[in-house]
Amino acid sequence: MGNYDHVLSPIQIGPVRFKNRISCSPMWPSFATGDGHANQELFEWVRDIVKGGAACVNIGCGCVNRDLPPFVTHLIRLAEEGTVNELMTLTDVAHMYNARIGMELFAINMNAGSFADRDKDAKKVVVELDPTDMTKDEIHAYIEDFANGAERAMRCGFDSLIVHGAHGQLPGCFLSKLINGRTDEYSCETIENASRFSRELLAAIREKVGNSMAIEYRINCSDMIPGSPTIEETIAFLKQIEPYIDLVHVSRGMHSMQDLVPYTDPPIYYPHGINLDLAAEIRAGIDTPVTCVGGVTLDQAEEYIAAGKIDMVSMARGLLADPFMVKNAMRGCPEKTRPCVRCNQCINRTHYYLAPIRCSVNAELGMGTLYMNVGPAEPKKVAVIGGGASGLEAARTASKRGHTVTLFEKNDYLGGVLNMAAGPDFKADIKRYLEWSIRTAEEDPNITILKNVEVTPETIRASDFDAVIVAIGSKPIIPGFTQGNPKIVWVGDVEMGRVEVGQDLVIVGAGLTGCESALALSREGKNVTLVDMIPEENFGRGGAMFNQIAMKNLLKDSNVRFRGGMKLVTVEDEAVFEDANTGEKVTFPCDQVILSLGVRPDAELVESFADVCPEVVWIGDCNTRVGTLYNAVHTAHEAAAVL
Repeated sequence: MGNYDHVLSPIQIGPVRFKNRISCSPMWPSFATGDGHANQELFEWVRDIVKGGAACVNIGCGCVNRDLPPFVTHLIRLAEEGTVNELMTLTDVAHMYNARIGMELFAINMNAGSFADRDKDAKKVVVELDPTDMTKDEIHAYIEDFANGAERAMRCGFDSLIVHGAHGQLPGCFLSKLINGRTDEYSCETIENASRFSRELLAAIREKVGNSMAIEYRINCSDMIPGSPTIEETIAFLKQIEPYIDLVHVSRGMHSMQDLVPYTDPPIYYPHGINLDLAAEIRAGIDTPVTCVGGVTLDQAEEYIAAGKIDMVSMARGLLADPFMVKNAMRGCPEKTRPCVRCNQCINRTHYYLAPIRCSVNAELGMGTLYMNVGPAEPKKVAVIGGGASGLEAARTASKRGHTVTLFEKNDYLGGVLNMAAGPDFKADIKRYLEWSIRTAEEDPNITILKNVEVTPETIRASDFDAVIVAIGSKPIIPGFTQGNPKIVWVGDVEMGRVEVGQDLVIVGAGLTGCESALALSREGKNVTLVDMIPEENFGRGGAMFNQIAMKNLLKDSNVRFRGGMKLVTVEDEAVFEDANTGEKVTFPCDQVILSLGVRPDAELVESFADVCPEVVWIGDCNTRVGTLYNAVHTAHEAAAVL
């Protein structure tokens, strides 16, 4: 659209004025010391977000528990006075850039195992903390913990607080009849009872902080479980707590239920802005301003804010991919913003591994302290061999370092296998990233792009390059016995439209590419069977767990058949497989067999460039067996950043 007058306009939220209506929603980047103190990585991450123009950055998962077990590490501990010193410096970083900073308050389970284990045999909805059997003393203790955490955040200089009542967190659990089995004054029998815990909690917080901070309540517009609170009940609940809050933050889904996890951070396969319409319905029913998450784009935010359907927008992944999204919009050049591909590698690292956050397309995210001492570069003439995702990233990074770059591409187009990955309609985010990647490289005056040039080691030896970055990609794995069989095709040829396929299809290889191809073909009306040696529960591996769960659910909805533990033997009139457990032969009638068995580097070709120049480095698929966008971008950026 290009016109963002409404989303860029200021807004007053309680006692706090935001310079625009774009807030970085609460997430935990896993930047803290093991004992819960803010570290330098957190300072630099906050700096990146607010330097890029966002009105507010919210720190997720501020833990209020007064006692924590040893396994809870790298979370900000709001119950401990020793964390105040660093948090004061953290708020200073945000205020340096005329931005606001908020702290999310949440309570963690003291005996938590993984949600994946806890919800397998559950007789009821599994949540972080179930209020059903809490004593009243425990309830009051949690209220005191939240209030003390809020007071400590106020002293540290935070401008706002977010009480987390979504995704199965404690405050929201009192509202759900599926979770809250109490029969006393904290029961679900009336809306007054169901909201009592949140009212008392918010009142205690307000008593501690007065009118010095904005208080936000994060709520689900839908738990997505039959029998959960309706939108009408949610609005009635919010009316009960309105006197204590300044902003309602609308989300959906449950972190504790694996099938619903993808809805908290909708992956590339889901539409953008999945919560907007229900957030608008909530806004129409209350007087308090509303902000919304759920893969909302800047254009959607402008549309809904202009129409008065919401008041603000909260983003996380878009600002991770490019913290300068806001300033680019302010300057009238939104096309410069690096698009998020919603691969969810960011939250996959923090949610499942408690690892520091990283981004597939922004290789500097969370790496600020590693790059800050690299120092200036001595300008060099750099050759980049290959114009795929990795080569393009390397060329841009080398140019930014002050080098003169020549990029060689053997095809008449750039982007490599991203052109294949961007084919299906549900991969529009990849297509936007591909277009951005090509455009920014082509517009860079320090990069000369030569297409239709097959570079050989002799070509480079005959030149005067100071450094060579080899990004020649890899080749698909095609078993010898399948070659020359007209009934067997490669998945890349199918996705690029180079071959026609029939109605009944067998895809061999249930990694991420095979699953995405199966979904695209099934949506074209094809009958698809997805077969692999791995167990069916591992189908879709190769990406983030959130996306894997979403993909498997979408495949089942599209009637794609799964068969795990099967090895392809031969393809004649039918595809013949061998059951890995029993040795039994299993046949599948089909028109085509589509191979999606992954890729491997061409070792001989890769090695041939080893001595073409004093400085040679290999990146992307030719340097790893894991052909992901994350590896392509990160190996490229890291190599070029230290040239």
